[in-house]
Amino acid sequence: MDEGFDAHVSTVTLEEIPAYEENEVTLLSDDDALRYDSVTEVTKLLRSSYLSGMLRRLSDYEQKTTRGKNSIPSDDPEYQYVSDCSSLVLRIEVEKSRVHVFLRAQYSVRFPELAIFFSDSVLYAKVVKIIQNNTDLSSAVEQLDELIPSQLLVVVVACASTTSGRDLSQEELNRVLEACEELENLEMAKQTFLEYIQCSMPLICPNLCAFLGTGITSQLFAISGSVAKLSIMDPADIARLGSRRSNDSGIAIKTTGFLSNCDLVANLPPQLRPKALRLVSSVTLTLARIDSNRRAPTNCEGIRERRLACNRMRAWLDPPVLRGAGHNMYERRGRKRRRVN
Repeated sequence: MDEGFDAHVSTVTLEEIPAYEENEVTLLSDDDALRYDSVTEVTKLLRSSYLSGMLRRLSDYEQKTTRGKNSIPSDDPEYQYVSDCSSLVLRIEVEKSRVHVFLRAQYSVRFPELAIFFSDSVLYAKVVKIIQNNTDLSSAVEQLDELIPSQLLVVVVACASTTSGRDLSQEELNRVLEACEELENLEMAKQTFLEYIQCSMPLICPNLCAFLGTGITSQLFAISGSVAKLSIMDPADIARLGSRRSNDSGIAIKTTGFLSNCDLVANLPPQLRPKALRLVSSVTLTLARIDSNRRAPTNCEGIRERRLACNRMRAWLDPPVLRGAGHNMYERRGRKRRRVN
């Protein structure tokens, strides 16, 4: 864990925050973001006693995980902690989205065109932290070259010299830099919990992790609450988990669920993805029941199902076999007509 992040968490004022609820996400628009004077009014997760308590418990459970634990049953207190960590990661993503909207709205006064080039909020914050009020980016080219491709760097440098924005005052600049720092700290907190989840999730549902990967499995685990609740869902409901989210602009959008980001679905052509999603969701339900009942203590079933799914999807990509009288490999049976001389 980063020392700067530890110092930041230990010095902030502690406040209680509620647990993550997907349906209770407060969206933030650009107009709303301009009404706030500080990023601390937009997000309070880093200054909460909930996050501090989760970090304190994390060090204890990390030591237990490194001792060679074989599994984490549902009655183990660590099982609930892993579920809380997964929910917290989703909550951090929501907070990052809110901070990104605030940062973009505040810095658009100086460089409104910059947000067009960066969809990643963390990368956008790092670039803003380097550019600040500078119009001539010749002195910052080396720093920017480490973050963005050279082709994009040329465009950013050209736009910075011809931008329609104005210079920020010292108060406005401090507000922007504070938002950049907040976004980077949220990303560090997210990575801290993700590392623990990736180590612990295979101990809870090994077959699901072998089939979907730890990232997608942890997202499904966080939304459903437990493997037992996931095992009693309908495959169509599993496919829709995580579909109601908000994008970085703060606008509520109807998106595909978490399973659509699985490599088994995302790597196929668009016309085959709905069919693959139905297959993956049905197999996910089967493996969730296996992991919930502990019928397979190892990940052998998940590996086998993934191999079978890959073989079926590979068959979908094969060219269709033309069938009919003109394409039969056997000759048509029938009496041959005699040749008349």
